[in-house]
Amino acid sequence: MTEGWQPAFARTVAVLDALPFWILTLLVLTVALASFIATFTQLRRARLSEDMPTSRIRSAAQGYVELNGYARLMPGPEIRSPLSGARCVWWRYQIEHRETSGDPGRRSSEWRTLETATSDSLFLIADDSGDCVVDPDGATIHPSLKRRWCGSTRRPQQVPEQTPWLSFGNYRYHEQLLRIGDPLYALGWFRSQGNEHGYDESGDLRDLLRDWKADRHQLLARFDGNGDGQIDAEEWELVRRAALADVRQQHLQHSLDPDVHVLSRPRDRRPFLLSTLEQPTLARRYRATGLALLLLSLASGSVGILALTARGLL
Repeated sequence: MTEGWQPAFARTVAVLDALPFWILTLLVLTVALASFIATFTQLRRARLSEDMPTSRIRSAAQGYVELNGYARLMPGPEIRSPLSGARCVWWRYQIEHRETSGDPGRRSSEWRTLETATSDSLFLIADDSGDCVVDPDGATIHPSLKRRWCGSTRRPQQVPEQTPWLSFGNYRYHEQLLRIGDPLYALGWFRSQGNEHGYDESGDLRDLLRDWKADRHQLLARFDGNGDGQIDAEEWELVRRAALADVRQQHLQHSLDPDVHVLSRPRDRRPFLLSTLEQPTLARRYRATGLALLLLSLASGSVGILALTARGLL
């Protein structure tokens, strides 16, 4: 009958030198503790995503919220992945190179990272009530596209639609994308930058008059009614009235502008999540990951306890 692994492991550990024994024991106990903590992190994320009510962007409360919508670009320059050139709202990429070392017949190879980068550009999440600016800094992101392939040059000459079954080359490329129009689930800190500004009419008027005075040629062209090359007291009153009208028009325009909503990393330790997965699928994934980490923690902890017991320390 085949002997169980525990007695064999215990005998091996019992004859180990002190340094290898403590390295092994501390390693497995560290894995056990880290995976135990990570278990609760995953379960907390699952519970938060299940318990948070979904808010509409226009009526969302200030603070920690859950949003459901679609990824959109902001006005201005488009966002493209530096690796593939694909249009998107967010990207992450990594380039690795296979390096070979050792003597002939005993050569080994490993992948070394040459380049990695992550997008920090702002984009929008939109629903039927409005849109919200997303600052992805610090977010845990579950993108719609992940692909990996190999090639013979540092920069890829061809980009596959998906990860191919087989690819060859000494360079390996990783790319993740959030694409324009992707459904987007978000948990994060929501704030609105409204238009209830404390307008300083006199200060704004003073600044505008200073700007107008700096362009004397334009000022004379507009307000020197008698053509004497000077702005007299009567003409200066016209200047002041025109500037005041401009300032009030600007204040009115600002007051009519819609609020700007922003979603970003929470101020506390609550998770900041952006995912193209639907909420139930995301919660199930977190729970499954939490279960796997718990099993790893129990297995690692058992090995550590067995090692300590074999040396008579427990």
